[in-house]
Amino acid sequence: MDTQHDEPATKGDLDQLKQQLVAKIDANGAKIGANGAKIDTNSKKIDANAAKIDANSKKIDVNGKKIDANGKKIDAISATLNRLASQVLDNRERMATKEEMNRRFDEIIKGQDRMMVVLLRVDQERAATNARIDRVERDVEANKSEIKRIRTKLAI
Repeated sequence: MDTQHDEPATKGDLDQLKQQLVAKIDANGAKIGANGAKIDTNSKKIDANAAKIDANSKKIDVNGKKIDANGKKIDAISATLNRLASQVLDNRERMATKEEMNRRFDEIIKGQDRMMVVLLRVDQERAATNARIDRVERDVEANKSEIKRIRTKLAI
């Protein structure tokens, strides 16, 4: 079609244009027809993928609820851990240091040493007292026999 754009189109020009457009439409229709099987296959794949996406969306919703529940558990555990950490710090402040424990142990040992000294003295005093009692008893026995001898001489 070699018409100028400035001239009005004739019926022949329009028929020729119509035939060209119909030929292009037919060619495109043939291409679409040839690709129709591919389009159907791709459409089925798209539908299958959409179904998978829906299933995964449901799984994501379920997992999201689990995550929320676990998040609450984690928060509760975290609060418990914070409370325990605070108690540990409080107890640590109350606990004696190694030096303080050594000092207390030394005090206990010194107290036991003093008790042992007292016990040794008591044991020594007991031994001395027993010796004294033995001497007194011998003296008493000696005095008894002397009193008996004197009585017999006096005839009392």
